[in-house]
Order: sequence, then C-alpha cells, then structure tokens
Amino acid sequence: MSYTAPWRKLCNCRCPLHHGFPRTDYFQPGCACTITCDTQPMTLLAEQWGCALFLDQHGDLWHVNAMANGQWDWEHGGEIDTRADTYDDSVHIERLLREAAHVLRRQIA
Repeated sequence: MSYTAPWRKLCNCRCPLHHGFPRTDYFQPGCACTITCDTQPMTLLAEQWGCALFLDQHGDLWHVNAMANGQWDWEHGGEIDTRADTYDDSVHIERLLREAAHVLRRQIA
C-alpha cells in the first residue's frame, strides 16, 4: 500500500466547494468538508477544547472549531496563536501528532 498525502486526494464528502477537487486551502469561505473527508489530514478531535487539531501539509498544527450538528467552522480556523492559553499544550500536541504521522508513514513504506 502506498501513501498519498491528503492534499493530493480529491474531496469525497460532498462539500459544495471542493467535491471532486483537491483541497489545498483548509479555511476557504463556504467549505463544508467533514473531518473524515479524504482531503483531511490525520486529525485529533479535541472535545475538551471544542475543536479538531491537525497537521497541515507543512507539518504545522492547525485547529478548526466545532459547530452544531457535526459541522466545522473552516472559515475561522487556523494556527494556534502564541498568545492563546492553550499554546504551550498545543506545541506538545503538535510534536505528538508529528511523531504519530511518522510512525504511520513508516508502516506503509
């Protein structure tokens, strides 16, 4: 099995903006992609913070806030600001996600 990076896959979640196309910008207005879309990188659902955390194509940690009915606020997502109360914890989570991604890719190779 070979690994295909999420940003090289086509959207398969019926998002009106991306369906059938690659999704290289996670925070476009009108995006309704699901967390399980093929274009979504490995994601940590952080119920305690009310968001999902994931590594972008450069390995940086991003977040997207959860909304009602399983929707995600893609338009207002982004990197966690260095001034955020959760910043120190997010640095640790970013390292753990990078390590997990590395281990998973190694298993495929």
